[in-house]
Amino acid sequence: MSLDYGKIKEAAQNYEKDMTKFLRDIVKFPGESCDEKAHIDRIAEEMRKLDFDKVEIDPMGNVLGYMGTGKTLIGFDAHIDTVGIGNKNNWNFDPYEGYENDTEIGGRGVSDQCGGIV
Repeated sequence: MSLDYGKIKEAAQNYEKDMTKFLRDIVKFPGESCDEKAHIDRIAEEMRKLDFDKVEIDPMGNVLGYMGTGKTLIGFDAHIDTVGIGNKNNWNFDPYEGYENDTEIGGRGVSDQCGGIV
């Protein structure tokens, strides 16, 4: 089976604005270990928006989303907590407001798993 990566990239670009908004939404909330409720809720909200068949949050705070009923299971695993921001004065920008330009999005957690979740 040969994949047409150009078509995959083109299809993904149709979702760029939605994905960017989703990432910016997650970054707005602190999400240190044991304080990820806002991240959990926003991820579950996005799964519901995307018509996942089932979305649940287990007692540990894992967000589980299901699509389809085939015999093959595809799992995606990512942590949703972030490291604290430390002294906010050491940042060149508000880590929770973040920033966005033509080539990148910055904010607490963007490069360590929040972006991967999106």
